[in-house]
Amino acid sequence: MFVLGDDEKWRREKPPIEMLQALEKCLKNTFGADQTELCRRAVTVTFEKNYYPDDHDGKVLSIDAVPAFEAGKDVYEIPDKVTGKWIKTNPKKHMEQATEKNAELDGRWVPLVKMAKGWNRANGKPIKPSFLVEVMAEGLVEAPFSTYPNEVRNLFAAMDANVGSSWPDPAGLGPPVSDQMTAELVTAARKALQEAQRKAALAMRAEETARQGEALQIWREVLGDYFPLS
Repeated sequence: MFVLGDDEKWRREKPPIEMLQALEKCLKNTFGADQTELCRRAVTVTFEKNYYPDDHDGKVLSIDAVPAFEAGKDVYEIPDKVTGKWIKTNPKKHMEQATEKNAELDGRWVPLVKMAKGWNRANGKPIKPSFLVEVMAEGLVEAPFSTYPNEVRNLFAAMDANVGSSWPDPAGLGPPVSDQMTAELVTAARKALQEAQRKAALAMRAEETARQGEALQIWREVLGDYFPLS
């Protein structure tokens, strides 16, 4: 989040898309057009093409640059190009909620969310925005935590059952996080989640019958290319 000062306050009176376009232009000048993407409330810079060798096997770094203006203690206003409005957000409150959830599950909630986001990214992002995956996981995953294979499959099933619901902003300030999920997108997401459940069951069955390599390969198909095969 990039909190802007008095010299930029005039931008707050302009349509949100103009703020995002101005930030996009600035970042393109530094990182290049092919590295920069204007999104709903941020400009995303992906460093893969210019900063990593072609054969790298680590995680690709990307940053969502969000322009913001202070609007109270820990509260900020950020541009939303879809609604055409400036919306309030409190990232500190959500961070506290996520930290509490992770502690409740002995530090295993964050890795589980990363797996779910990996699935979403590898399957064309059927759940929009990706932050919705995190919000749903916060509400749907409960203690006690069993094993990652069980919890991943259970989360897919829970998201399948609940992806059509309205999921409010964790801070209670902005519009629902799920406001992009039209009926068509919900249908597509459920189809993808059901396929993920099917493959997760196959992976677990392969592991139970000592076919570890096959299990890992299936998990990579489900969770994306960064899932390790060893």
